Order: sequence, then C-alpha cells, then structure tokens
Amino acid sequence: MQCMFSGLRDVEAGDDAEVDLGNGFSLVKPNDYLLSARNKFSMTGLQWQESVEFSRYIIYSYEPLSLEPPSYLAKTYEEMRSAFLCGLMALQMLKPIQTQGLLFFCQSYDAAHDAHSELLAAIEHRPPMKPGPWAIRRRFDQELLKLVPAAIESVKQVMNGLNAERRNAFMLLQLGLEHFHPLIAGLLWVMGLEALCNSANRNDFKKKLCDYLGPSTSAFPDWNVNSPPDTVEDIALHLYTLRSKLAHGVDLRKAAADKKSPVDLLQTRTLPDSPDPVSYASFLSEASCYLLCQALQKEIAAP
Repeated sequence: MQCMFSGLRDVEAGDDAEVDLGNGFSLVKPNDYLLSARNKFSMTGLQWQESVEFSRYIIYSYEPLSLEPPSYLAKTYEEMRSAFLCGLMALQMLKPIQTQGLLFFCQSYDAAHDAHSELLAAIEHRPPMKPGPWAIRRRFDQELLKLVPAAIESVKQVMNGLNAERRNAFMLLQLGLEHFHPLIAGLLWVMGLEALCNSANRNDFKKKLCDYLGPSTSAFPDWNVNSPPDTVEDIALHLYTLRSKLAHGVDLRKAAADKKSPVDLLQTRTLPDSPDPVSYASFLSEASCYLLCQALQKEIAAP
C-alpha cells in the first residue's frame, strides 16, 4: 500500500488511535510504526524530536493492485502528493492549523501496524504551515472534524476540475500558509481572493467581496471569544491597498497618503485578550487568510 503522511498540531480527534476521514484519509496518533519512517540523515535533531509530539498524523493511503513496474495502477509520487494536499488543504480551509512541513512517502504501509515491518520513506521538505495567532488559539476540535470528509471530496473536485481560478485560490492559500513572512503571506491570500472575485480595481474588489461574503461578515471567525469587530466592508479597501503597495514594492508608510484609499498600515492593533500589538498591515494579512478560507468554503458549497 502506498501512503503519504505528515504531522499536525492541536487536533482533537478523540481517544481512538485512528480516525477514518474517508477518501483514503485518516488521522492517526503517533506510533512506533509511523515513526520508523524517520531518517536522521534527512531530518534535523529538532524535527526528529518533534515527530513524537504531534497530536495526529494525517495519512493518505492508496492500495494499487501492483507496485511492480511498469504498473499503471500504482500512483506516481506527484499523484500521491496532489491527492494528499487536497486532504490537508480541506482541513486548512476549515480552520488553519500548524503542520510539520515534512511529507513522508512510503511504498508499503501496513494498516495493522505489523511489528515486523518497517516503513521505507522518501522525505520531502516543505515549509511548515503556521497560521496566525487567532487560528492557533482554537484547536481543530471534533465539531470541525465532522466537516472534514465532505470538505476533502469537494476540494478534490475543485483541484481536479477545469476552473483554474478556483484551483489557484487553494494553491495561494497553501503557499501563504507556508510562507515565513506574514506580509508576503497576506499578499498571496489577497491574490487568492482576487482569483475568486475577478476584480478590475479596488472598488470592484470591495463590491464583489462584500457581495460574496456579506458586508457585515466578521473578518475573524468566531473561533474564540471577543472576536475583533472588523467586517468585510471595513477592511476590503484596506486589503486591496496593502496588496497593491506590497506588489509594487512601495514604502508602506506611503499608504497613509494614498489619494484613493488612505490607510495607516503602520498603526498598531491588538487582538482581544492578547498583550502583543501588531501593525495594521500584519492584522490585515492575518484577516485575509480567514477571508480566503471563508470564500473557499462558500465556493465548494456552490452548485
């Protein structure tokens, strides 16, 4: 059996060692069998240590009729990765979570965890996904977990479909979560919103985003108490201004004197119950991730 898996943080999946998500996916607690795929030559000491600390591993498994070449019934590495990322991004769309970054690919996976077998893995190094503070505060709990099987199927349909803009929006969500710089991540997420809105300018972007998500929709979902009061209507133009300044390499301080949509991107904002102030630019960047997630959820729910 072929499989690909990676570690996740802060997932509440109950007491069962394995939770079936359908579509070949499952969430599995760390165990000796999975951990046997580690390779000290391919991992840092910290990565080796953290491997046992993840709350769950998300696993995509596929049973080909034959692994002997040139069998067309076995998936290529690229096909396995594409399928795996559909499942992972289904979770991220519902509520972004922290990931390991490393993708383990194995040509043999024994679901019974045969003590005499050992996983032989290729390890792909990707940047770990780390969402903003608002998302990290809430664990991916069982209420969210109920939505995952249907979400995986819907994301697969989008990624295997012909609509490039919808595929691009998911890819931009992924790339933003993988990027270490919060403002560049925000640029990618606003690009994802633009892919869905097909906007011609800032006012068109605001109108279409408000029409799609609702002008009074909260920019920060109600995952925690005391959500910031900012709505889609409040920040839509500011998101576009931030995106434009970043895309053109403009000094962000100049946004305060912008003739069309002046905004002080360097003013400080603080999330409720947080002692750490951030720049408004960083605040907007984080909000753009959650707005893209909400837009993608509506997108897959559309007939």
